[in-house]
Amino acid sequence: MVTFSLYSGLNLDGALLKPTMNFLQKLSADPANPSLRIKTLQGAVDKRVRTGRINDQFRAVLFELRDADVHHFVLVDVDSHDEGNAKAERLDPATLRLEVNPINGITTLIKEEPAEVSASQAKAEEAAQAAEALAAEQAKAIAEEKGVEAELVVKRTPPPRETLAAFTADELWEELGVDRALAEQALAADSEAELDALLEGRPKWEHDAVLSLAAGYSIGETRESLGLRKVDASSDVSEDARLIAGLREAAAELEFAYVDDVETKSLRKVIEAGTFDQWRVYIHPEQRRMAEGAYSSSARVFGGAGTGKTVVAVHRANNLVTGRVPGTQADSRVLLTTFTKGLAQGLKSQLNALNPSYLEAGDPGEPGVWVDNIDAVVRKVVSLGTPEETEEATRRVLGVPAPRVRPYTDHAARQVWEGALEGAPEDMPDELANETFLQAEYETVVLAGGITTLAEYLKVARTGRGTPLSRRQRKQVWAVLESVMQTQAIDGQLFWPTMSTVGAEILDVHYERGGGSLFDHVVVDEAQDFNAGHWRFLRACVAEGPNDIFLAEDSHQRIYGQPLTLSHFGISTRGRASRRLTLNYRTTKENLDYALRILVGGDAEFLDAEGAVDSVAGYRSARSGPAPVILTAASEEEEFAVAAELIRGWLETAEQTGDEDKVRVGVMCRTRGQLSRVVSGLADNGIDAVQTKNAELASHEQVSVMTMHGAKGMEFTHVILMGVGKAVMPLRFQLKNLSEEDARSALQRERSLLYVAASRARDALVITTVGERSELLPEG
Repeated sequence: MVTFSLYSGLNLDGALLKPTMNFLQKLSADPANPSLRIKTLQGAVDKRVRTGRINDQFRAVLFELRDADVHHFVLVDVDSHDEGNAKAERLDPATLRLEVNPINGITTLIKEEPAEVSASQAKAEEAAQAAEALAAEQAKAIAEEKGVEAELVVKRTPPPRETLAAFTADELWEELGVDRALAEQALAADSEAELDALLEGRPKWEHDAVLSLAAGYSIGETRESLGLRKVDASSDVSEDARLIAGLREAAAELEFAYVDDVETKSLRKVIEAGTFDQWRVYIHPEQRRMAEGAYSSSARVFGGAGTGKTVVAVHRANNLVTGRVPGTQADSRVLLTTFTKGLAQGLKSQLNALNPSYLEAGDPGEPGVWVDNIDAVVRKVVSLGTPEETEEATRRVLGVPAPRVRPYTDHAARQVWEGALEGAPEDMPDELANETFLQAEYETVVLAGGITTLAEYLKVARTGRGTPLSRRQRKQVWAVLESVMQTQAIDGQLFWPTMSTVGAEILDVHYERGGGSLFDHVVVDEAQDFNAGHWRFLRACVAEGPNDIFLAEDSHQRIYGQPLTLSHFGISTRGRASRRLTLNYRTTKENLDYALRILVGGDAEFLDAEGAVDSVAGYRSARSGPAPVILTAASEEEEFAVAAELIRGWLETAEQTGDEDKVRVGVMCRTRGQLSRVVSGLADNGIDAVQTKNAELASHEQVSVMTMHGAKGMEFTHVILMGVGKAVMPLRFQLKNLSEEDARSALQRERSLLYVAASRARDALVITTVGERSELLPEG
């Protein structure tokens, strides 16, 4: 059998995709085919190095391996005819060879001499300094030309030698397999730039292992996150067999894509992706365990923005519907859901990229994957309920039956609350007689607890609600909430949280009358934003059992609703069924540091789905870039002009380097009212921008404008957060008449919103404001 591995450094332009695929197909059919011109080069540093003919101009550089059952080729490069030969022949033994790490059994490609580390280090340090200098120069130029105040936010962190002081070089070699010479240099590194330089060109698993230790992981945690294991180097197998086995180690997949069959779609996706990073079949070993693991009940992956939670969720859904999770069956009924319609469209796009032939369900409950946002799923289920089922469900939720229901519009829902508040007792305290408090009380206590009577409300434990209520105050609050519930029943219209809860009861009634569960498995992305009604609905969608509910969340990105403990809804993810991701795949160290500092500026704690405090400690990025810039303008017109000049400069630079198709600029503001002004202001300064809240559409535009809420789930190379002034973040009117606890929660959501927006930036982050900046922005 002929199999292949493709190296992550393999970059192919469009003209090379088809001939490379044809070459691999011929090689798979007959490695001895004369037209391939597979050559063993004299004097090659590794006797396994081969070159082969792609076409008249290009040749493949590859390794040939054999064991008893497998004939394996490792494609590492496609280059011009002459360069292909030179690449294999001119390098000394430390430059181009495959070797198996004797400690962990991972196969790695060695392509740099240890002596070159110093040169590589100097190059990386120089690049880091250049990035800082460029950002500083840019800020200075803007300040001088436009007369605005510019501040460069420089990250200040302790040197790696302080965080790595607990380890020895021998320990890193003997426990993880990290090269001793590298370990010694890493332990002595005086800066992150120096550590980055040392790791440049090293195997990806080694790079990630050292960064994990520098971020505070123990050796055991590092080994577990990368799936490293100790192997018996003395086993009696051939070197080629060990190399092939090493390519299948979990951590080897950070650099090699192993393909069993050249005719499968997976190989074509690798080739057509053009770069390994775009190949969405790839996931980190830590992510893969969550995506493929079997669990006795529910499971959870959590972590900061950009750590790959959505990637895990998409892979999980695909593995469930294809039966790759132990104990599951192919063509099972899977719900993949998230908070908004735009995010759901993004999930569907990623699932199509991962598995173009996945079975898509025609309707909820049919075999295959049903992908939609949670409220759309709820509405679909409620619409399918019979009048009898709906009447019983509304009686259980509202205390009053209604045979047909539909959701209120946002405007109509506000009017219901306003009408109920007009009838509130006159002596009811202001901190209770407001929509913010009452809506949270209704969702997290009444709907979550299935409360329909005053007697039940007087007895219920208000767990997690910070504002205490006396018995008299409970009666006052219940009078308003009961009015709201009766209005919904009379109107036959529901708040969305009520709609979800009614949907849950329709499913329960259907089940009680002999029907089955709607789904076999549920996968939830952006779980931190789901309300109590959503969780009651999702619990009713699938019977309790193995692999029932899988959720991805980041409590720091909770920009809607309240923190909830999911065990109250019969969803438990404690222990090994819960895993935290800390490596950021999107944001540079500089931008990540700034975004995290936004979160820690408050005094409130972030609680996760298990009710535990969620810390930001340990989050790290493997990428460096320019420091964030804060620009303070004298007027909104000046702010638009500065933003336009920045965007123009980014686009012109990208055009000069041939990267114009890779630049995606996201311009974000706090309120909807700012959107049209921003689009118009940029247009007046010569920048065409598209207003959108759809991640798929934004990915095709060079400049997109959206609210910070609408940016959820998106990513851009360059981000401008506009109008982040004292009067805009937080919005003062939203804090009026709130209790101390509710005001603290509202401020926490504003911090989370600013964190979400800042963490959308891959490379450059600029924050602009007119006049005094928001108090939520960290000092420089």
